[in-house]
Parts: sequence; C-alpha cells; structure tokens
Amino acid sequence: MLPNLIVFGLLALGLAGALALFVSLKYEVRVEARKNRARMDAALQHLQEAVERPAPSAEPPAPEPIPLRSGLNMNKRVQAIRLLRRGEDAGHIAAALGVTQREIELLMRVQRLSAQRASAASSGR
Repeated sequence: MLPNLIVFGLLALGLAGALALFVSLKYEVRVEARKNRARMDAALQHLQEAVERPAPSAEPPAPEPIPLRSGLNMNKRVQAIRLLRRGEDAGHIAAALGVTQREIELLMRVQRLSAQRASAASSGR
C-alpha cells in the first residue's frame, strides 16, 4: 500500500508541475501578446499620421543642370593617338581612357584629315 501511495504522490506532483508550467506559459504568451498589440497600435497610429499629413507637391523639384565637361583632355588625346598608331580599335581605346567611343571616332577622323592635308601640302611643294 505504501508503494502505491508513493507512486500516486509522485504522479500528483508531476501533474501539479505540468499544470504550473502550463499556467506560466499562458502568462508569458499573454504578456507577449500585449507587447505586440502595443507595437501594432503604435505602428498603426504612425501610419495614420503619415496618411493624414499633406502630400508633397505633385511636381518634383527641377534637377540642377549638370555642367558639361570635356571628355578628352590633352593627356587622354595623346594617349588615344598613341593607341591608334598601335592599331587598337576605337572601342578598346574608349574603354581604356574612360571616354565615349564617338569621341575616339571623331579623333580618328580628325587625325585622318590632318594626315591627308599634311601629305597634300608636302606633295604640292
């Protein structure tokens, strides 16, 4: 009989412990739910304030004009001419110097024209 009482006593203690853990878990869940509800209310209030604020003007501000810069300074021009004389293509030169391919093509045309004028002037003399 005594061993049965011990078993039942231990079983009752185990059930009481499980009940205590369950009640404490429910309490923690309620506390977290209150905290989350307070956070949600604050976020909702912030959102409502943002909606009620007057909207900024429909026109975006005019962007400031960007000053034009010369893409080909003398140093880059000299480097481009050297690369042209080596036989590099315009795309490679433009990428290497950080300028547009059109600028390099224009420089190629100018070089070609000046070479033609120089050869015409030397043959005319």
